[in-house]
Amino acid sequence: MIRIIYILSLLTFIFIGCEDLFKNDTTYGCTDESACNYSSLANTSDPDLCIYPLDNFDCNDDCVAEIDDCGICGGNGVDVDLDSVCDDIDPCIGVSNDGYYCSDIHVIFDFIYYNSSIDSSFVLNGNIYSYSDEDIGITNWEDGRLTYLSLANLDLDSVPSSIENLSALQTLFLNNNNLDSLPLSLCNLPASCDIYVQDNNLCAEYGEWSCINQFNPQDCQE
Repeated sequence: MIRIIYILSLLTFIFIGCEDLFKNDTTYGCTDESACNYSSLANTSDPDLCIYPLDNFDCNDDCVAEIDDCGICGGNGVDVDLDSVCDDIDPCIGVSNDGYYCSDIHVIFDFIYYNSSIDSSFVLNGNIYSYSDEDIGITNWEDGRLTYLSLANLDLDSVPSSIENLSALQTLFLNNNNLDSLPLSLCNLPASCDIYVQDNNLCAEYGEWSCINQFNPQDCQE
């Protein structure tokens, strides 16, 4: 009996001693409670191990801020005219008060927005004006739809992909500008639309597009 008590006492001493020994071990981990991988078992902090959520999100990648009109968590985008397009320059919805289709006016605004040479222009009664009251380009409308658009000689360097929305367009002049590329959507214009892009900086590949009526000459720098 005495021997059994002795053995049990010895085992208890060994167990307690081992426990104290392991308590002194160094356990590295993230000890920042705001981190996604906080460890309550770590006794030594290693900041490089900490993982934090992205701004405006929690550790489950759920948005914890307001979602703006663009669908961006914590963003500040505004859909001014509630047409599900997130921007701040939309002029109208559907058909404007002066009878022009907004889908066509939006394309003109896109030309203005993406080209610094005319970015101080505005649209009034279907025409494009600079703030010095000079006409820019030539437009013609029928039943509220844009049928003729000339933006030649305006130092344009970009054609917006929204060009395809001019579904009633019959004539388009983009000649004598600084264009070095064209959107694929250009050829989604009506097949009857005459397109002129000569005297730009376009390379030969665009000359093979059957939708373009007049391509050459070009000043193509390859």
